[in-house]
Amino acid sequence: MEPVRRPAELLFVVVLTWIVAIADLVAGAAILWLSMDMGAVGADVTQSDLRAYGILLLAMGLLTVALALGLAAGSQISRALISVLMLARIAAAVLAYVHVGDAAQWQALAQGVAALVILLILWTPRAHHYFRLVRA
Repeated sequence: MEPVRRPAELLFVVVLTWIVAIADLVAGAAILWLSMDMGAVGADVTQSDLRAYGILLLAMGLLTVALALGLAAGSQISRALISVLMLARIAAAVLAYVHVGDAAQWQALAQGVAALVILLILWTPRAHHYFRLVRA
């Protein structure tokens, strides 16, 4: 039996998932750092909101790293958990865009779009076929 080849779009998703994870880690650290100097932040956000968002980004980044490893190996569980995480990421991006203010709007928008792209590609017929073959 010949080895199953990963479709190019799934390789793109794995790379994009790693980029999202790294971006989360960098943005989370930057937002935590920014929360220490509230003078540099707009008045429409509280320090606790900004810190909570930074911690959430760090946690999501670490979880995304772990799941990206499984996704690269063709894990169905990682695919399902990445999907749930990306749905949560879209919800978090919307909340951050609305509530955190200018400090994180562009980052939240970029994260939301990347999560949507990952979700759409993960559930294409080719991706579904690949994960079914890898599992078999």
